[in-house]
Amino acid sequence: MSKMMDRTRLDANVVLVKVNGKEIYCDPGAAFTPFGLLTWPETGVQGLRLDKDGGTWVRTVLPESSASRIERRANIKLSEGGDIEGKLTITFTGLEAILRRMEERNEDEAERKKFLEDQVKEYIPAASEVELANKPDWSNSATPLVAEFSVKVPGCASGAGRRALVPVGLFSATEKHLFDHTNRVHPVYFDFPFEKMDEVNVELPPGWQATSLPAAQDQNGRVITYSLKVESGKGTLHLTRKLTVDILLLDTKYYNALRNFFQVVRTGDEEQIVLQPAAATASN
Repeated sequence: MSKMMDRTRLDANVVLVKVNGKEIYCDPGAAFTPFGLLTWPETGVQGLRLDKDGGTWVRTVLPESSASRIERRANIKLSEGGDIEGKLTITFTGLEAILRRMEERNEDEAERKKFLEDQVKEYIPAASEVELANKPDWSNSATPLVAEFSVKVPGCASGAGRRALVPVGLFSATEKHLFDHTNRVHPVYFDFPFEKMDEVNVELPPGWQATSLPAAQDQNGRVITYSLKVESGKGTLHLTRKLTVDILLLDTKYYNALRNFFQVVRTGDEEQIVLQPAAATASN
C-alpha cells in the first residue's frame, strides 16, 4: 500500500503528541476542534509521519461512537388532552458538535436558532412546536454544544376506549425510514461513528397510571447496539433509549443484516405505553 501513496497529494498537517505513553493526533489550527480530535477529513485517513529517514505511512485514529454523541434529556408533562409539553436539553459532543459549529459558523443568531429548532422537529415523529430557550456557545471548541428548548407536541397521546397510548420513541423520527429498501447496490457509508442517548421524564396527569409497558430492548449487533427501557413510578414515566453505530463503511453483503437490525429499532421505537386516565380508574 505504501508504494501507492503519493506525497504530493497530502493537503493537511496534523500534530502527533504523546500523553502518558498514548499517541494522540491533534490539529491546533482547526476551528471548533477539541484536543484529541481531528476534523472529519483528517480522521481515519492515511498520512505521512515524518522522521529523520523521511517518514512512514500511518493512519489517523477513527474515534469510537462515544466520542460523538447526541444526548437528549427531556422533562415533560402529559396533559389530559394528550398533549406533551416541557423542557428539552440537547448536548452535541465531538464530531457532532464540530459539524454543527462549522455549518453555522457564518450565520447570524436568527438562522442558528432556526437551524437548531428545525433539527428538533426532525427528531420528533409528530408535528411539534419548538422554541430555543438559551444562547448556545457556537465558538468554544473545548466544550459541547448545548441547546435548551421549550417543546410541545399536540395530541401525542392517542385515545383507545378508556385507555391512552403514548409512543416510546419520542425522538426517533430520523431512524424511522432508514434502510427501507430491500436491495442495496452501493456500500453503506456513515458520516462517522456516533451515539444517540435519550432520557425522558414524563409527568402524568393526576390520577393517571400506566397499565402496560413495552418490554425492554437490548440488541447487540457488535458494531451497532440499541437499548430501550420504560419504567413507571408514582405518576411518572421514565424512558431511556440508546443507539450506537461504530461503522464507517459497510459492504453490501452485510446490508440485509444491517436492515434487519434497524427494523428491530423501528419496531421498538413504535411500541406504546398504555395509560389509564383517572376517570377510567375510578369507574373500574
